[in-house]
Amino acid sequence: MANSGFWGHPRPVFDVEKPAPPTPGLPFASSLTTGSRAIGTLGPPMPAAAARSSEPSRPAAAPVALVGPEVEENLSLRYLAASLERAGILCDLFGYNGSTDLPVLLSALCAEPQPRLVALSLSFQWRALDVLALAVALRERGFRGHITAGGHFASFAWQELLGDFPELDSICRFEAEDALHELAVAVLAREPSPGPPAWSDIAGIAYRAEDAAPALSPARPPPTLGSLPWPDRRGPAAHCLGHAIAPMIGSRGCYGNCSFCCIATLHRMSSPRDRHRLRDVDDIAAEMAELQAKRGTEIFIFHDDNFFLPRHDESLARVLALGKALEARGLRRFATVVKARPNDVTPEVMGTMRDRVGLVRLFLGVESSTQQGCRTLGRGVQAGEAERALGMLERLGLYVCFNLLVFDPDASTQALLANMEFMQAHGEHPSNFGRVELYAGTPLLARLLAEGRARGDYVAWTYDQSTPEMERVFQLAMAAFYERNFSGWALANRLQSTRFDVEVARFFHPARFRPVWLEAAKDLNRRLACDSAAGVRRIVAHVQSRSPVSADPDFVDELSADLRRCEAEIDAEATALELEVQRTLGLCCDHSPLKDVPVQRGVGPYSRFVASGA
Repeated sequence: MANSGFWGHPRPVFDVEKPAPPTPGLPFASSLTTGSRAIGTLGPPMPAAAARSSEPSRPAAAPVALVGPEVEENLSLRYLAASLERAGILCDLFGYNGSTDLPVLLSALCAEPQPRLVALSLSFQWRALDVLALAVALRERGFRGHITAGGHFASFAWQELLGDFPELDSICRFEAEDALHELAVAVLAREPSPGPPAWSDIAGIAYRAEDAAPALSPARPPPTLGSLPWPDRRGPAAHCLGHAIAPMIGSRGCYGNCSFCCIATLHRMSSPRDRHRLRDVDDIAAEMAELQAKRGTEIFIFHDDNFFLPRHDESLARVLALGKALEARGLRRFATVVKARPNDVTPEVMGTMRDRVGLVRLFLGVESSTQQGCRTLGRGVQAGEAERALGMLERLGLYVCFNLLVFDPDASTQALLANMEFMQAHGEHPSNFGRVELYAGTPLLARLLAEGRARGDYVAWTYDQSTPEMERVFQLAMAAFYERNFSGWALANRLQSTRFDVEVARFFHPARFRPVWLEAAKDLNRRLACDSAAGVRRIVAHVQSRSPVSADPDFVDELSADLRRCEAEIDAEATALELEVQRTLGLCCDHSPLKDVPVQRGVGPYSRFVASGA
């Protein structure tokens, strides 16, 4: 890419005091217009609860600033923070949850004394332009320090990013705890204005060579998980009905080889012989026990890409060992949330998770209920596995949620309708559906580039569906379902939280739990699933009736109005259900607590209780 910009936009000049309104007609993004010039598109606006980090800031006090999403505790940043501070390097954490956070971040990071090193999270490709906008604006505001970036996207797009954005000084690739530590040591050891240091001596980074060309230092093996300090836990904890929540990991990587997954690709590239690395169960139990003792944590959300192992006997042995380790630590009642592939689900493993490890919610990686979809996505499972797994989990009485990637490069209307039948048949479980996206480094992107079907550039690739008919269906579905499925207030996602509140009440407060709450939560999901499936069928029927394209706007308006009416009814009932649960128990929820800028050290207070008049 040329240095003049990307996506056809010139380089930006920022007027952060006057952000532009969202651009009409863009289903996934809003433009940040800055005077006479603009930088690409920025991610959708975040809901109010997720954007509350934009409070009056105070200057950065530490020499290193870590910047990234903090809707919940960002474990990737917090492992980096813990590794730096164990080495005696103080760092501040800054939440960056959306473009509205840009002014407060600029004020904090450019105030004197400026941090010497700013590390930006470039994990989420759809947020890349937000993050790059911050890097550009920092330089325009006079930031003098070193700016590095890291994460999945940056690890693969290092050459393009360093070529297009002179504001970036380096990229820390793959799992960067050790690389960032060495980079921080080198940056902090420099005098204010010496010549460029020998970045090539720091393994695991990308940098600019003496001729300004992007270059790679030697590769660095990933860290042994047992050698890492536990993640930094500064700031207030989220809580559900007064029960404090903490995200955790028990492993890194995944044994799967899905063609669309940037996570599997990252670990395949960084550690090909050990793509799925496990923490020792005693170390996991010890961290959980400390969190419960020091923070009162009772709900542990595991963000492992896959909590389980490919063989049933190995998974069962690990789960039993974890249950035994937790019992030995004497934890009081606790609940867990994990992710699994359909082929991981057996009665013994999931029953043990429920009875010994407190499983209250399982995210099941269904992705597609059709054989074509499983093949295109490289799932490595038969389509019937999802049906079998869901039936088994239902018999165990476990709360499950799942997503369907119904629009993929090979999808047909027949496969789409089959996925809708599956979603409706399992409507009691919260679910969502959308398109398979093309992420940096993935086999699916490589395939579509080879076929000449990928359009765009490294920041945001896109593609057309397999036939004009299917592409038209996709475009109509995105226009009609954006509010329900993808907006910051998406009801399809919100109902996961409603159901979670009910399950937490059932688990922790059985004496006061009302079974009607569970039936009400399931009914809300069934109604939304049925309405979504009916809406998609209407779209397919409209397209297959050979209605002229000129009729599409009126059709979308009519369908969207019907969808919004259904959503309004379900949303109101979900709110009423949540309030009834909270008032009955006299407890409240805060799934995204307010955080200072930067995030305050220590544990912030929160109220467990609902006011009597709430």
